[in-house]
Amino acid sequence: MSLRTVHFVMPGGVDDPSAPSGGNAYDRRACLDLPGFGWQVQRHTVAGDWPRPDAEARAELARTLRELPDGAVVLFDGLVACSVPEVIVPEAEEGRLRMAVLVHLPLGDETGLDTDVAAELDARERAVLRAVPAVVATSGSNDFEFRLQD
Repeated sequence: MSLRTVHFVMPGGVDDPSAPSGGNAYDRRACLDLPGFGWQVQRHTVAGDWPRPDAEARAELARTLRELPDGAVVLFDGLVACSVPEVIVPEAEEGRLRMAVLVHLPLGDETGLDTDVAAELDARERAVLRAVPAVVATSGSNDFEFRLQD
């Protein structure tokens, strides 16, 4: 079986055992499971304080995307993609990459957020999710399936 390639863009701390999260565990599991569905995974971790990245983190993400080949399939962890519509929306509108966003938890639903911060994150996430051609949402079954129409 010939494997297709998916470029998986994740937060820099995805493998950090001192910062465990359900989203990180799910991302790692997806990387292990995708080959069984015919996908070769190329991991791209982007350092930053997601979902509130600084200019350097946003620039690193933009650089990572620019370096991908035309027509590449890109799966984003939602924590990274949904916080930076200024990076993701223009890429989606250009249509050079085949983009999908994996949403573990809507950004504005994180516990303990100030109401204004939650509203801002929600607006940023909505802009990204409207722009990309595919969204993957996690479920309680922990099953993972990734399909992208040709």
